[in-house]
Formats: sequence, C-alpha cells, structure tokens
Amino acid sequence: MPIVLISESLLLRATVRDGRILRDRMLSGFCVRLNPRKVTFRVATSVAGKQFRMNLGHWPLMSVQEARAQAMDVLAKCRRGERPHRPAAPAPSPTLREVHADYCRDKRIKPSSQSRYGSLLRTHFGAWLDRPVSELGQLEFTEHCRAFVQRSGAALVELARGVVGAVMKYANALHGLDLASPFTKLAAVGLLPVRAQPRARVLQEADLPAWRAAVDKLGERQRDFLLLTLYTGLRRNECADLRRDQIDLVAGVLSIPETKNGKPLSLPITPAMREMLERRCSGLQPGDALFKGVAAGHLSKMAARVGSPAFMLHDLRKLLATVGERLGVGDAVLRRILNHTPQKGDVLHRHYVQLGVEDVKAPLERIQASLDAAITAQ
Repeated sequence: MPIVLISESLLLRATVRDGRILRDRMLSGFCVRLNPRKVTFRVATSVAGKQFRMNLGHWPLMSVQEARAQAMDVLAKCRRGERPHRPAAPAPSPTLREVHADYCRDKRIKPSSQSRYGSLLRTHFGAWLDRPVSELGQLEFTEHCRAFVQRSGAALVELARGVVGAVMKYANALHGLDLASPFTKLAAVGLLPVRAQPRARVLQEADLPAWRAAVDKLGERQRDFLLLTLYTGLRRNECADLRRDQIDLVAGVLSIPETKNGKPLSLPITPAMREMLERRCSGLQPGDALFKGVAAGHLSKMAARVGSPAFMLHDLRKLLATVGERLGVGDAVLRRILNHTPQKGDVLHRHYVQLGVEDVKAPLERIQASLDAAITAQ
C-alpha cells in the first residue's frame, strides 16, 4: 500500500484507477482509494485492537483539505478508544428559487420589489433557479455572471449584484454555507462596468411656468397628483397609493406608513397642499385611494401632449431638493422631508437628531413658496 502525500495535485495527476489505496504520510490512518468510477477518502485504523474503516466522501465533491480535517476528527476519537459513527449526510441545500422566496418573506420585501427581483432572476438566472443554492459557489456560476456582466448595462448589473449578493448572504446565514458573490470577485479584478450615474434633471425651474400651464389642461386628479408631488417631493408610488386614512386634515399631517426605505414618513399639510387634499378627500371612505384611476407612469407623456416641457416625475422631487438647498435648508431637514436615510457612518443624524412634523413645516412652506414664485415668474 503506497505511502504518499495526498494532495489535490496528486489526485489530478493520478491515472491509475485499479482500486489501489494510497496512505497519507503526514496523517497516519488517512487514505484514498482509487476506483475506476470513484475516488474515495477513508480512514483505516484500529479501535481497542479491532480494525476500523470509514468512508469520508468522494473527491472532487470533497476536497483533500476537507477530507483531511474530517479524518483528523475521526482519528482523534479512535485514539481515545471511541468508535466513531458515520457522519450523517448533510441535508440538501434548498434551491435558489426557495431561498429567494424565504429571503423576501423574512425581510418583508414589498410586493413590487419582489416582482422586480423575481423578474431579474427568471430572465437572467433562470437556469439556476431550481438548482441547489450551494451550487452558486461553483466556477460555472461565476462564468455565468461574467457573461451576464459583459452583455448588460451598468444599472442592471448593479441590481443583479445587490439581489444575488443579498440572497447568498441570507443562504450563508440560514443554511451554514460559505458562498462568495461572483460579482465581488469580478469587481476585484475590474470586470464590472462603471457604476450607473443618476439621471440628470430634465425639468428646470425656468420651465415651471410652461409646465404649470400644461398641467392645468389635464384632468383635476392628474393636476393635483403632479402638484402634490412637486410640493412634497413624494416618490411616484407613495403619491399614487395615498388613501383617505393617511390624510389627517384636523391635525394637518400626511402619513405614509410604507416607503422605499421602510421608514414611515409624515409631512405637514401646508396651505399650498390643503386645498387640493380637501378636494381629493371629499366623499371618500377611509380606505379609498385619493388618485384612483390616475396612471402615474403616463402623466409626463400626457402633459407633454398639451404643451409641457419634457420631464420625469422624479424631476419634481429633485426640484424640491434643489430649491431647498439653494434656500439654505439644512441637510437634516431635507433628508427628513425626502425620507432619505443618513449614511451608516453618520451617527449624529442616524441616532441622535430626530425631527418631527413641526420641525419641517416652516422650511417646507419656504420651499413651496419659492416654487410658486418660479411658476408665476414671467
């Protein structure tokens, strides 16, 4: 029975598969059997004077390093006179589809985001959805991600990097895996595209008079939707999903319990907002939508057809932020209005500075007054 140093390179070079057993010269009792169809790691020793044999696993599914570590544990028990039992087969890993569903449930991902992430995985990683998530650590998956990066734009690559990385971290924590995101590896060697840049704002303050003239030609609900977005900086879905029970006209507070970053948002109802909110709330039941029937995604095209300068809904949010910055409104107040989360290292604003509705009322009214002035400028 040959005595050698069992290593990955040795097994890669081995051409003889006649059932012979190779013993390791470093760890007595650690062996590998070279059969025609399998290469099997095993322990061959004695316990209390009786022979003991145990198969550990098959190469290359089990690496030499993993087999040697397991053999050391088994041999240590044998030296103490214990007869080790065969380790239980590891439970099969769940599929990528199952892990993604569990991740979305446990993280309480919003349905719209679940749909977006699911579409990404089905379209670009469909061949992996029903394979064990443990296989995402294989070189084959890294090659798949590299090909995906080469044919995709920067924004799509960033989305995939975030989704795949988050799901793999979740799988590591819940299923005892040690997967590394291929996108991290690709970034380390410079194979990811330059990060997508924020879209430039199309609508400028000088365009607001023409924009307002076009908006006034739209239906009442469409007009109120656009003006409320301009005056509050709400995201499109936040405004589109507003319900009657989120508007407290007595206390003067507009509340949004579910937002993009998961933090509830409350804003003061200013004089510029009150008339349109009273109009929209009139006759509605608590669960009724304020803008039922408004196709938020088509509003910019509808306005363009009646003479509006080109714009995107997000331009209105950016305009509010830009005007606030020019007026000297503090970063903390602007973040509170826009419901932005401070950076992780900003301990002051993440944990200590807590601004309420009344704290942002006066600054928001100043911003709205400045926007009104730009709208009426000749």
